[in-house]
Amino acid sequence: MTGKLEIGPDGRVTGPVAITYNSPFPTSNGSWGSGAMMGVVMHTMVGNLQPTTVNLFNSPSAAVSAHFGIAQDGSVWQFGPIGKGWIAWAEMAGNETWYSIEHADDGNTENPLTDAQLTASAQLVEVLSRFAGFPLQVTDAVDIKGYGTHVMGGGAWGGHTCPGPGPRAGQRYEIISRAEAIRAGQVAWTSDGSLSLNDLAAQLKTEASSILQMTAIHDGAFASDAAAYINGVFAGTTSPGAAMPAGLVLWVPES
Repeated sequence: MTGKLEIGPDGRVTGPVAITYNSPFPTSNGSWGSGAMMGVVMHTMVGNLQPTTVNLFNSPSAAVSAHFGIAQDGSVWQFGPIGKGWIAWAEMAGNETWYSIEHADDGNTENPLTDAQLTASAQLVEVLSRFAGFPLQVTDAVDIKGYGTHVMGGGAWGGHTCPGPGPRAGQRYEIISRAEAIRAGQVAWTSDGSLSLNDLAAQLKTEASSILQMTAIHDGAFASDAAAYINGVFAGTTSPGAAMPAGLVLWVPES
């Protein structure tokens, strides 16, 4: 399951996520002096987290870094502390007032973020928003707080197309939706193929109908695998005690 992260007194993010802290911490590719933050900037790596991006962000000759990197499997790398005035060198004129999250893309910006990346990004955006006080919303302007993109800064931010071309910038809406669910005490649960809906409800001490309602509200419509399972149960073609298929995702109360 996926839940809220926290920021420790040393600026390290902790909680239910696979996270590695850079060594040295912070990376030498950064500076000090940031203050109030406008929000988070989405970046894409045009490569992978390890070893390429980690090595680059630790190279003295590179003069580039970010606060976080997220691999395709959802694992997170933190390059510097939050709340300590550390500045990542990620978007030039935006460095002092925006957090930065790099997302691995296997060298192709047309590759959409994986489900694991969406969730990890949502966890980070939620905790950074809660910590710094900016709203959980998409922004495409440097003077509006929220979750923006590198490209929105234009020439002052380096004149990049990052995180595109491709679908990644549009996936911020799903990330914000997941962040809102995390803040509301809801978490994504992924079936491993061993539990029925009733089993899951009993395990979480809630009602099956509550899980379905929470998922429907969050997703807007049931995903095809969830819809097939639910329709089968109501039609009598699937036993209520039958395990849900592996990979099926539901939104449930945080335990």
